[in-house]
Amino acid sequence: MKQVMLIFLTLLVYTNGVSQETVLGTVKDSKGTPIPGVNVIEQGTSNGVVTDFDGNYEIKNVSSVSVLEYSYMGFKSQMIATNGENKIDVVLNEDFEQLDEVVVVGYGTQKREKVTGALSSVKAEDIVTEGSNTVVKSLQGKVAGVQVESAGGNPGSGVRILIRGTGSLGNNSPLYIVDGVQVGDINNLNPTDISSMDILKDASAAAIYGSRAANGVVIITTKSGRGGENVIDFSTYYGFQNIVKELDVLNASQWATVSNLAHDNAGLARLDIADNPSSLGKGTDWQDEIYRTAPIQNYNLSASGGGDNYNYSVSGGYVDQEGIVKKTSYNRWNLRLKSSFTKGRIKIGETVILSKEYWRNMPGGWGGQGGNPVGSAPKMIPVFDVYNSDAVGGYGGAYGPVVNVANPVAQLNLETPEGETKKVIINAFAEIDIVDGLQYKLNVGYTNTNSYNYQYTYPYEVGSLFTNLDADLFESRGETGYTLAENTVNYDKTFGKHSINALAGFTFQNTEYRGLSGSKSGMPPGVYVLDAGTTNIASGSNAWENALVSYLGRLTYSFDDRYVLTGIIRRDGSSRFGSEYRYGNFPSIAFAWNISNESFFEGIKSTVNVAKFRMSYGVLGNQEFADYRYSPAISLNTNYVTGQGQALWPGAIQTAFATPDIKWETSKTFNVGADFTFFNHKLNFIFDYFVKENSDVLLQVPIPLSTGASSNSPYINAGQITNKGFETALTFGDSHENFSYSLTGTLSAIDNQVDFLGTGSQQIFGGQPTHHGAAATVTQAGLPVGAFYLIKTDGIFNSDEEVSSHESGGQLIQPNAQPGDIRYIDYNEDGQIDEDDRQYLGSPNPDFSYGFGANLGWKNFDLNMFFQGTQGNMIYNGLRQDLEGMNLEFNYASSTLNAWSPTNQNTDIPRPVINDPNSNSRTSDRFLEDGSYFRFKTLQLGFTLPESALKKARISKCRLYISLDNIFTITDYKGYNPDLGRAGSVLNRGVDFGHVAYPLSRTFLTGVQFTF
Repeated sequence: MKQVMLIFLTLLVYTNGVSQETVLGTVKDSKGTPIPGVNVIEQGTSNGVVTDFDGNYEIKNVSSVSVLEYSYMGFKSQMIATNGENKIDVVLNEDFEQLDEVVVVGYGTQKREKVTGALSSVKAEDIVTEGSNTVVKSLQGKVAGVQVESAGGNPGSGVRILIRGTGSLGNNSPLYIVDGVQVGDINNLNPTDISSMDILKDASAAAIYGSRAANGVVIITTKSGRGGENVIDFSTYYGFQNIVKELDVLNASQWATVSNLAHDNAGLARLDIADNPSSLGKGTDWQDEIYRTAPIQNYNLSASGGGDNYNYSVSGGYVDQEGIVKKTSYNRWNLRLKSSFTKGRIKIGETVILSKEYWRNMPGGWGGQGGNPVGSAPKMIPVFDVYNSDAVGGYGGAYGPVVNVANPVAQLNLETPEGETKKVIINAFAEIDIVDGLQYKLNVGYTNTNSYNYQYTYPYEVGSLFTNLDADLFESRGETGYTLAENTVNYDKTFGKHSINALAGFTFQNTEYRGLSGSKSGMPPGVYVLDAGTTNIASGSNAWENALVSYLGRLTYSFDDRYVLTGIIRRDGSSRFGSEYRYGNFPSIAFAWNISNESFFEGIKSTVNVAKFRMSYGVLGNQEFADYRYSPAISLNTNYVTGQGQALWPGAIQTAFATPDIKWETSKTFNVGADFTFFNHKLNFIFDYFVKENSDVLLQVPIPLSTGASSNSPYINAGQITNKGFETALTFGDSHENFSYSLTGTLSAIDNQVDFLGTGSQQIFGGQPTHHGAAATVTQAGLPVGAFYLIKTDGIFNSDEEVSSHESGGQLIQPNAQPGDIRYIDYNEDGQIDEDDRQYLGSPNPDFSYGFGANLGWKNFDLNMFFQGTQGNMIYNGLRQDLEGMNLEFNYASSTLNAWSPTNQNTDIPRPVINDPNSNSRTSDRFLEDGSYFRFKTLQLGFTLPESALKKARISKCRLYISLDNIFTITDYKGYNPDLGRAGSVLNRGVDFGHVAYPLSRTFLTGVQFTF
């Protein structure tokens, strides 16, 4: 009995010795600044918490003999035994090797010091997306060598991304990889889900992706959970958008005055509606009729966490954006699930991203000279009324002998173009550690995109120029399925001073599309289905499929962390080419020297912490063109009548010519670069110089209309385009007591040139800026892609003597000119002005583009500012060509009030004259403008509530902020927006198509972010 009591008392004492305690404290860095977000975990358990904004933590149910582990990215982890202590304050020391240790590269990760290619990384905290509801818009100006250009201000609009210039005459978009799966674009992603973006710019970095990487690679990693206490984040913002700039056009009285003068100068009778200008007043302000102050709102909720062998992250989001043009809108739902777990040598994980997008678009135009409502509004004559209760549909419009510009308000209300896209991105992987250092990974992905478009047009009679008495309905559906399977083996081993990383793999991807469409007219009022239609019946469907198989390998050898050599080879086989040219080989080799790891560098390493030099050369491929172009297309059931008996014979016709010997377009890149870090890792500097040569450029050559297949011209390999330039990025950050700051800056300069094209004298024209104007750009040898190729003006004739002196061989060069008309330069000196007098007058590419920003913090306040712009690019202002033409019967720009007259000769605006006998309004450099701009893009002020105010509500962090986006732009450009981009052909880049524009908006937001 005594022995039992002794054992019991011993157990009681031992149990009391390891009692469960609560441990609290504060985690700071070496400078005494609190560190929020530090993981504090009781070793051997899943018991853990995260420090709050002030670095405080409180962890319960901790054994008095346990060990607490403190870890945070960029700092050295610490393990501290509790020893029965209830208060433990910790100081974490910065781990400078870890600060930028790992970056995402193709099919894996790599230490920054072993990266040999040109790669830029953007972390979640660098993506200031308040005011931008898509990821890529927030990148503008933040990554050197990457040009992000707006595709317009319409809700949910995309962008054009060019990595190191225009290298192809077709698709120039980069390859997007989201958690291992290729996607067509990333506009549907929720910005708050992004953990990091790594942009691969040269061949060494991107060659592992082979034919898909000719235009660069954007690798996106979404957020994962972390071990410790579960974390819930909620954020929301609400704000308003308004138009930054309206075009300055004439009111009704002013228009009538200019119109009368234009008719007088042409010797024509004045319009009845302009008979008495003083009685007309201001009339209708059509721009005010279509624009509005529009709300925008966003909500995001996420939960994440994990333990020793698993982690998870789940999030959902909703954004709703009304457009500044009435009736237009966009909304998006997002849901994401990401998790992984480890069991022994096996790790399994998945990512599922679901999104649903809806657009209420702007009508594309009803024909005529107006274009869409934004294009019609400044050109619509202000004399006309918005509404007419007696007309079918209830809207007024133009009548009489004027140009057929549609009532923009009627367009917005009588046509309902809607679109919806549902997208599913699924990725799953399994990793097996076969032996130490050898790992096999199976990665499978599937993307499904379902699109639906719906357009209903009500019956209408708008003025006397636009009539549609039957309701019209068009519907289309399309589905794209993308399947990916990747098998890779990775070997990573260090032998003394030698380190080897080897990767080998086989991948297969397949893409299938099928779509159908139908349209009818004559639906009864209130019925919006095709079966209710009675006339104009049409339907169609289409399908295509392509596949790509690839073999890949990469070997990286490092000696003593000083010298790094990387070699990559990838062999791709694409179904888009004929059997003789189906496969392409894409190698690269790169070298890096970490000079700061040399022994002779020790003396200055306290000042120059990191110095690395890089050099690379590689070849990439491009197969981004239409399917089946190596095979001719024959259309069956093309019947025809023959003989006196008019017998019907069945027939067929070739509708597309093909060249079976077309082969891979290749991109060869040479890159030299350097990475430096100074002053205890406070200042970072990256510089790269590159030459990127795209050869065997795939070119669609025009063929005669008589062939019957001119709309499907054949592709040939006929061209070479070179981009060369430099890019640099600079960051500096530091903190002093309660104040911290970081400054960033990027600068890029790219020279683009077509080396040769087609037969040598081949010219490809593009960029028709107006409905009736000539092409404004040309692509030919010796010039940039989409160069401005225009007739040059030389002032205005001020007298008959000046007109008569502009002659060649005794003949007037401009025989129809009169004083007040534009003088043109006879460039080819043939004695006349025509399209043969066009010459190179500028590039759409900027001499350089830049961005710089600042993040400031003081106590609980934070301030973010960002600026960006371009210098040296030209823009052709198509809308100004119409508004200052004064040759057609629509409204004009207010600048025309300063038009030439015998008493007003100090002006650059020619005389107004209907029918324009001298072609003053022709496509010329008169409408070519400097597109340089400087933009104050983002300003955001935030305040984080003190911890004492949040404890009772059990809130870890609460931040309030206000944000302004697109605050102001300094530019000489006279159009809506100098940041064009406009998704479409690169041949049109830099041409402002005013008839299909959508202005940018200025946004004001207020928001709140919670962490529980």
